[in-house]
This record gives sequence, C-alpha cells and structure tokens, in this order.
Amino acid sequence: MDFKSVSKIIGINLKHHFLPHFILSLIIAFLTPIIFGTSSLNANESAQPLEMLVSLTGIVLITPIFLPEQNKNIRDFMRSKKIAYLAVCALRLLYSVICLAIIFGIFTGCMAYSECAVTFRHFVGGFSSALFLGALGFCLAGISGNAVIGYMSSMIYYIVNFALKEDLKNYYLFSMSTGSFHEKYWLIFCSIGLFWMTFIYVGIAEKYFR
Repeated sequence: MDFKSVSKIIGINLKHHFLPHFILSLIIAFLTPIIFGTSSLNANESAQPLEMLVSLTGIVLITPIFLPEQNKNIRDFMRSKKIAYLAVCALRLLYSVICLAIIFGIFTGCMAYSECAVTFRHFVGGFSSALFLGALGFCLAGISGNAVIGYMSSMIYYIVNFALKEDLKNYYLFSMSTGSFHEKYWLIFCSIGLFWMTFIYVGIAEKYFR
C-alpha cells in the first residue's frame, strides 16, 4: 500500500465508521468528572476514574474494528478490493489505539491541572485497562463474526471485576486503585497477544471459510 491508498482508507473509515464511536468515547470522558469528581485526589483515588470509567472507551473504540463487514454488501465490496482486508483492519486498530491514548493523555493532563496526584503511571495504568477491555471485545468479535458478542464479553468482564478481585489476580482491571501496578504489564502483553491471535484467526477464516 502506498501513502495515497493508506490516507484514503483512513479517511473513509474515520468518516463513515469511526466517528460515532469516537464521539461516544468523548462523552464518557466528559461525564467522568461529573460522576467521580476529579479534583485534588491522591494517587489511589486518581486511579479510580481512569480505571473504572474512562477505561470503557477501550470497548467503544476497539471492539467494533470488524463491525462494518457484518453488512454483507460492505463485506463483499472489501473482498473485491486489491488491498488486503486484514491490512484495512490493522489500520483501523492503529488509529483507534492512538485515539485511545490521546483521550487518556488529555484526561490525565486535566486531572493534573485539577491538582490530582497523577503521574505517567496513571496514564499507562488506565490505558492498559482500556486496551485490555478493547482487545477482549476485538478478539471475541473477530472470532465470532459478531460485534455484539464482543461488546457483551467485554462488559461482562468489566462487571466481574467489581466482584472477583482475588480470582482475577494479574488480570484485575482496577489494581492501580489499590496501589498495585504490576498487573498492568500483564494486561498490556495479553492485549497484544489477543490482537495477534485474532488477526491470525480472521486471516485463516477469510482464506478458507468465508
């Protein structure tokens, strides 16, 4: 793919597929200070809005990567193009992850401006939880071919974190709120693994079964 093709693909996808999800993510970010209050919080308190609410933006931005192709006409059109379908999905994933990082960066910056005890670790910690939720939804949506299953899986896992902290261990989403950070490394590496596994599965499925 040349730069012209890449920019055209990104432009079309941003306009027709990504924008509603991005707007919803911004709404979640804007509502978070109203629900939690984000002024003069200590380190553990500062982690709560990032992990428990802003992290939902990961589900909103990353889970629907494969959503457009659930429409048969769009799916047939994508398969007729010279550019590989997985390459298009990879571009969608790339700009979705970048936008997710931007949202967390801006939100963390606003918290610092509001005299919260936030550091770069808060940005990484909140981002990793959001990334994992998105990767989980991305994986289930890709494997099942149904974005609704991806959304449901991520939301169920999110809800489970409120009740099964001890059972989830290294995959606990809200660990930073309790003063622990090492779980975040597990979430990041597992997210990368889920992305790779999903692309491999979808690539095989596209070649032999769809």
